[in-house]
Amino acid sequence: MKTFEELTDLEKSVLFVWGKELDYTTTARYPMQKIKKKLLTTLPDIKDKDLRRINKTLISSGFITKQPSGRNPTYHLSREGLRCCNILKDEYVI
Repeated sequence: MKTFEELTDLEKSVLFVWGKELDYTTTARYPMQKIKKKLLTTLPDIKDKDLRRINKTLISSGFITKQPSGRNPTYHLSREGLRCCNILKDEYVI
C-alpha cells in the first residue's frame, strides 16, 4: 500500500488519466476495459503487463475503488484518489 508521495511518475500519470476519464468525480463508474483502452492510447509506450501492475497497485492503495455490478465490475475514484487527481491536475495545468 502506497501513499501519494511514494507513487512513481508512471503511476501518477496513470492515476491522472483515470481522473480525467472519470471527469474528476467519485460518482462516475467505468469498466476496466474502457479505461484500459484509453490508457493504451494516451500512454502508447506502456506495456500491458506494467499497466495491470499499476492498476493493481492503485486499487490496493485505495486510490481506485472496485464496485461490483453484475458480471463486469466497474471502478471509480475514491476520495483520496480524487484529492490526488486534483493535485496532479493543478501540477500539470491542462
